[in-house]
Amino acid sequence: MSDKITSMKNKPIIFTLLTFLCLAEPLMKVLYFKVHTQFDLSIIMGNLLVRNGVREVLDFWLIFPIAGLLIMKLRRWSYFSFMGVLSYIVYNIIFYEKYSWPYYSESPLMYHYVVVGLSSCIFVAFLSPKVREPFFDRRVRLWECMERFPVRVQCSIKDGPNYYQAELLNISRTGAFMTHHGPIGMGENMELSFTYAGMTIELPIEIVHSFPFNQQSGIGVRFQFSSIPQYFRVVRVMRELKLKKHPATALTKVA
Repeated sequence: MSDKITSMKNKPIIFTLLTFLCLAEPLMKVLYFKVHTQFDLSIIMGNLLVRNGVREVLDFWLIFPIAGLLIMKLRRWSYFSFMGVLSYIVYNIIFYEKYSWPYYSESPLMYHYVVVGLSSCIFVAFLSPKVREPFFDRRVRLWECMERFPVRVQCSIKDGPNYYQAELLNISRTGAFMTHHGPIGMGENMELSFTYAGMTIELPIEIVHSFPFNQQSGIGVRFQFSSIPQYFRVVRVMRELKLKKHPATALTKVA
């Protein structure tokens, strides 16, 4: 698991490139009209805005940017949505009629073939579970993580009437990873309590994953702040850790 996570510290460049190309697609069409007609931009935009039907607006202004935004946000729902939008785009290109909306040219622009070609390559690559992984497993999307600090802080977890001893191994503003050997369930809500730098932190948490880290079994939790003071106490902990610029090595007393 750790090797898999390390390999995804940066968002794949192909997703970033394709997002940019899709978002820029309407501008590419406008520039094409400008170059090939020599009309003023105001005249071109006036003619384009006359076509204001829902399907016309979607095909010219929105469909490619929607695809780009879906690629930008790697989630399970965006994976399937992107596949649907890509299918719609491919259908429009295959059945495009010469000199019709939205290209007004003999065929779609080479720019569109490049974008659709890259998208189709991703479509084929998505048949591989490893390529789909960023959409389905948030643990591998490390580029989305907040700044995280390694710590060694004893803590306690309250699960209903039961208390479990644990140890924080790293922490960010939004969550933490800790050792834990009691019964757990994904999505389960518990209460975390620990003391650091003289501050007692008590807040609800949600268990989001469980996997080994540095040869220790543990759980990743997301903080579920129920009050503003809870959030600012965690922010103060982050500030203290950032000032130290090294892990906290002294174990603190369990709250």
